[in-house]
Amino acid sequence: MLAPWKFPSRGDSVSTAPLHILLKAINMCLASTLISVSSVLNFSLAALLAVTLGIPLSLASPSESLPARGIKCALYTALAFGWLASNAEVKQGIWDWQVLGVWFSPLVCLVYVPFVLQAAFISSLSP
Repeated sequence: MLAPWKFPSRGDSVSTAPLHILLKAINMCLASTLISVSSVLNFSLAALLAVTLGIPLSLASPSESLPARGIKCALYTALAFGWLASNAEVKQGIWDWQVLGVWFSPLVCLVYVPFVLQAAFISSLSP
């Protein structure tokens, strides 16, 4: 009986958020969940993640011009995969993970890179 009052009719328009705002909100929520959970386990890691994820993810926004979108996307991609530039550091990170049990390499590969690539995708969208 209450359905006609609860749901808008066809004449009423329901506004939805743009895709880039929705993706940015989901990305920020997931990052904040990760930071809050890791703060219980390792506060220094959570503080580092808050800075290295918080700043790039909060600055991710689409641009009007195509060259600006390309530059932003390239910068975020370089930020995500920049750690692969030094072969010695990659080998050291993998050795630390396999021998010492340091979780730097899996954290970067499974957490940091996907979040920053999501920010690159947000920046590549048109507003």
